[in-house]
Amino acid sequence: MRPPALHMKGVKVMKGLNRARKNQTLKSKIDQFFALKNTGGNIIREAPPIPLKEIFRWFWPYTQNYRKWIVVGLIFIALKPLTLSGTVWLLQIFIDNVLDARNLGPLLWIVLLYFGLSLAGGIFSFAGTYVSNWVGQKFVLSLRKTLFEHLQSLSLHFFEGRKLGDIIARLTGDIASIERLIVSGATSALSYFFQLIVFIGMLFFMEWRLALISLIVVPLFYMVTRYFSVRMKLASRERSRRMGAINSLAEEGFSNISLMQAFNQEDHEASKFQNQNVAAYDAKMTKVRLKATFSPTVSMIETGGTLIVMVFGAILLMQNEVTIGILVAFLTLLRRLYSPVRGLSRLLNTIFSASASAERVIEFMEQKPQVAERDGESLDNDEGSIEFRDVSFSYPGKKRHVLSDLSFKVNPGETVALVGASGVGKSTVVKMLMRFYEPSHGEVHVNGHPLKNVDLQSLRNQIAVVFQESLIFDGTVRENIAYGKPDATDEEIMEAAKKADAHDFISELSEGYDTNVGQKGRNLSGGQQQRVAIARAMIRKASVVILDEPAEGLDGATEQRVMKPMQRLMENTATLMITHNLRSASNADKIVYLKKEGITEIGTHDELMSQNGNYKKLYTAQQGKMDKDKTVLEPVAVR
Repeated sequence: MRPPALHMKGVKVMKGLNRARKNQTLKSKIDQFFALKNTGGNIIREAPPIPLKEIFRWFWPYTQNYRKWIVVGLIFIALKPLTLSGTVWLLQIFIDNVLDARNLGPLLWIVLLYFGLSLAGGIFSFAGTYVSNWVGQKFVLSLRKTLFEHLQSLSLHFFEGRKLGDIIARLTGDIASIERLIVSGATSALSYFFQLIVFIGMLFFMEWRLALISLIVVPLFYMVTRYFSVRMKLASRERSRRMGAINSLAEEGFSNISLMQAFNQEDHEASKFQNQNVAAYDAKMTKVRLKATFSPTVSMIETGGTLIVMVFGAILLMQNEVTIGILVAFLTLLRRLYSPVRGLSRLLNTIFSASASAERVIEFMEQKPQVAERDGESLDNDEGSIEFRDVSFSYPGKKRHVLSDLSFKVNPGETVALVGASGVGKSTVVKMLMRFYEPSHGEVHVNGHPLKNVDLQSLRNQIAVVFQESLIFDGTVRENIAYGKPDATDEEIMEAAKKADAHDFISELSEGYDTNVGQKGRNLSGGQQQRVAIARAMIRKASVVILDEPAEGLDGATEQRVMKPMQRLMENTATLMITHNLRSASNADKIVYLKKEGITEIGTHDELMSQNGNYKKLYTAQQGKMDKDKTVLEPVAVR
């Protein structure tokens, strides 16, 4: 069940704006505590503030399957203060009827009943705690799964503009904080209210005058809590933001550790990391200072309330209007009354802190995929074909068109090479073909069907892609090949590996197909990674093949080794090959030479060479450079 979108209109909008202005003013004061001098370029922007009731509207639906267990937990929680009140009542009877009366007669049943109530209280406490935590962890499982699936549905543009470490931080730590707000927080709040009702009722039953006096300090608890909680929320928002930046820097740094070390940038990266680390530390210490001040302040209020009751209780005792048992039991129960009041105070701080995490998660959940999944035609494994019809495209938020009126066709069994300088939109063509993005204008057809009418999963099942970067997962060789077809048999995996010229080197690995390739395939060479990627594409038996700079970065011999299985992959398919290497492009059936915002030339290699246009100039320049690189200097004689 997906939560409703936020709708704040009229008065709600004005209230939200006023609250935002107040928070911003307060934030500017709290920022003085934070060391924000120079934290580098990895600052994560703040999520928009959201009212608490809207946060509950977002996340309460995720408890739907566990609400009956919440009720069960609450029953146990509600019974516990009854047992506590019972033990206090027995304390009064023990003092008045045993100690003061010097009568041991009632002692046995008082002891047995006290033990029974204590045992029952322990059972209720265990059951309530266990059930509420079980529900809380189920809530985390559900919400984290939903957010992960939602993130998977978002378009590439979302991830291209986000720090990966911050995304992970919201998926892990922020989700756990939401549980403390929605489930644990709500359950604790109800538990504290049950205790207050029972304890206050018992206090009035014992001595209504002292009970009224004891409640004088309750408004002070609320005012102090409100004062500190708002400031703690701002500190929590800042720390969450900084922790997202820390995760982002760590993920980025360790992913590029070879580059960092090769360019001696360890100190620079460590400095950037430390700046964010210090900012997170300062935010945390601000929160610690607030909590450290809050706790003794609440204790002083609690002590003041207890002392007032002691004074008036002593007066009533001297006037013989209360017994010593009643006064002792009342003071004992009063301490227990202040415990849930203190708990509610702490809980408010927790709620305001956790709401900062909730705002960060809601910011992501409000994101909508630019390419919406919808029911459509299913593509069969027919003869593959690709057609772009007057396609124009500009990225979200950008005015300039990357592509304008692009039209070309890849017929069944044909290979078309897409060439041109960097930034002319070659990769954008692939993204539209995979339907990562929708065209701003025009239509893209695959196998004769317009993509806007085709089921998204069906479309991608008919496309095999070999990227410039091999994109190997941390797992076994078998798992990486089967990624193209999860239900593939061992025979199909081995057949694909043989066609990709990968079987021989795989067999020589320590554990064959069950050898772990390491993160990003680091245990394999570049050529081996690419052949595994080709096998992964081959096992799909797709009708359309996309080759996105598949031999980029490989040496000449490795490139030749890779191109042979690549040609097998391209057999009987509609193949779109993106390449900077015009020598590879010259073997294609057709070449599309792209210039910024549109095609300048299209035809076979011979046709384009005869036109004396941009393609010929680029091809001649590339060949001249290659010939120059192959030149071997004569050895100089050494005397």
